Amino acid sequence: MTDTMSSSNDHSVRLPVVIQIVGYKNSGKTTLIGALLQHWSTQGKRIAVIKHDAHEFDMDHAGTDTYAHTQSGAAAIAISSATRTAIIEQQPSSLEQLIARFAVGYDLILVEGFKQAHYPKIVIVADQEGISLPAELSHVKWVYNRYDSFISSNLKEITFIDAKKDGIITIIHELENYIEAQGEHQK
Repeated sequence: MTDTMSSSNDHSVRLPVVIQIVGYKNSGKTTLIGALLQHWSTQGKRIAVIKHDAHEFDMDHAGTDTYAHTQSGAAAIAISSATRTAIIEQQPSSLEQLIARFAVGYDLILVEGFKQAHYPKIVIVADQEGISLPAELSHVKWVYNRYDSFISSNLKEITFIDAKKDGIITIIHELENYIEAQGEHQK
């Protein structure tokens, strides 16, 4: 599930494959990612997920020490326990910066959103509005059709998967084949 990169000391570092899951609001992106996570986590895979939010979000809340630190002017805070770590920065991060943070220690990076980024994509089509999306984006490898209508397309190099007929098993199979092929290219 990883690419390879040489470091300055000539030790080979395996970089995780990055796959985007895109679609319009309520198309099923989070549901699909959840199913993929459940499948791969049972195999012992470490998967990182990066989510784009088009709106402002709050990860922290009043009454916590970290919230008090932020309110007092901290530009970044980190909290760590025996089982998890969270870092909140008061600045935007590009997708490339976020991917770089997960470059070591993970088998795969799933990206929800960031439609215009140039990574291999699964486009989820859940309604009439989504039908045109695959033709509007770059690097589309798969269309996961949740819409009741058949999507006809002359888009080459794209695998169309009927979510109702083929379901999650087919998309998992497609992704695993792709990830394996990427590993072969890095040897």
